[in-house]
Order: sequence, then C-alpha cells, then structure tokens
Amino acid sequence: MPERFTDEELDFLRFARFGELPPRVPPEQLVEVVETEQPDLPPARPVFDLGPGGPA
Repeated sequence: MPERFTDEELDFLRFARFGELPPRVPPEQLVEVVETEQPDLPPARPVFDLGPGGPA
C-alpha cells in the first residue's frame, strides 16, 4: 500500500527538493493563453531517402 504523507510532511519534502518557492499566484492574476499563429517551422523532410530510382 502506498505511503500517505500529511500536508506538513509534503511541505517539508517540497522544500527539501526545491528550496524556497515563490508565493502562489492567486487565481484572479492568472491569464489564459491562446496561440494565434503557427510557429515558423522548417519544411518536413522525409525520414529516409529512397534515392533517384525510388523503391526497388
């Protein structure tokens, strides 16, 4: 059975792993992000080159 930790134990483990964390952002300061443009990606290349004759 998995071990259950108390909130205080989880807080200590988080501190031990990451150190001092910044304060939590309140929900009213969160902003939804919507991607509107596609990134400039290089053209897709074939995974392998069949050569000038194509498949045998």
